[in-house]
Amino acid sequence: QKRAGVVVAICNVNGIPSLLLEKRSAHLRAHPDEVCLPGGMASSMEDASIVATCLREMHEEIDGLPQPASVLGVLRCNWGEVHHLVGVAVTPVVVFVGELGDLQLRPNPDEVAEVFTIPLISLLRRDDWIHREGFAPIFVG
Repeated sequence: QKRAGVVVAICNVNGIPSLLLEKRSAHLRAHPDEVCLPGGMASSMEDASIVATCLREMHEEIDGLPQPASVLGVLRCNWGEVHHLVGVAVTPVVVFVGELGDLQLRPNPDEVAEVFTIPLISLLRRDDWIHREGFAPIFVG
């Protein structure tokens, strides 16, 4: 079974708790131009754990992040449900990457078109979400 990890990368931007996100490159075969969390496929040759996968992928995709990131935990999820949606068992790993306010983050153009953050508080505004029966909620804030 294919495994992947995504990073729920919490950071501060000038002291404001935020979430780090990426916009995938337009030339990618799968999910071009989509907003996503950093992460990718596990490599049995390189990765000792799914946490190692997440940290490796995040640093391959985004240059200039503070190191080391603090791993806060691994989220449990229904792998069968996630696998059904995307064809891969995806494990979310929560990390704190620190203060990003003055840093120049450089996306790897082979995979990432843009790196950006959103304040965590904005995720709590109900009006910024679209809910449709049978679909995952969509954030539009």
